[in-house]
Amino acid sequence: MNNQTLLWASIILPWLSIVFLKKEDLQRYMPVALLGSLITIIFMEVGITLGWWVPQENIFPLINIPPLSYSTYLIGIIWIFKFTYRNFLKYLATNLIIDTVLSFVILRWFIQRGIVDIYISGLEMLFLSTIIAFALYAYQIWQESDAAVKIAPDLQPAASKPLHEEPTDKP
Repeated sequence: MNNQTLLWASIILPWLSIVFLKKEDLQRYMPVALLGSLITIIFMEVGITLGWWVPQENIFPLINIPPLSYSTYLIGIIWIFKFTYRNFLKYLATNLIIDTVLSFVILRWFIQRGIVDIYISGLEMLFLSTIIAFALYAYQIWQESDAAVKIAPDLQPAASKPLHEEPTDKP
């Protein structure tokens, strides 16, 4: 399998898995997944600027941002939250296992294939991933709390807002 096929598969396959999710789960965890993806993209850009990693091969039009940020990471967050949310130790253990495999196995395999060069240790990568995991869990707790509703009561999905009644001519 060449690198381009691997990169395209890393975008397409995770998105195919959402057909197995309930619509409610997708709606519930998509905000935290989008935040996680945004944080990852920012970390990637900072890492490129600071020389922590250098992408060697990407797919057009994602020139500097690895496709994992748009797919595998985003969809992975939804699946992790679906199975572990409300049990912090289970969430943390799952994230540590997945991030360890990512930091010490998958990224090293990407280095060997010439997809990316990484100049920080796997332990440092694991530390960054764990910080992101804590932030995402805190965000999801806040998202589902009453505080979020009190701070921004008008920020609701359009489907949950009541419909305006049409005025009638009858007294």
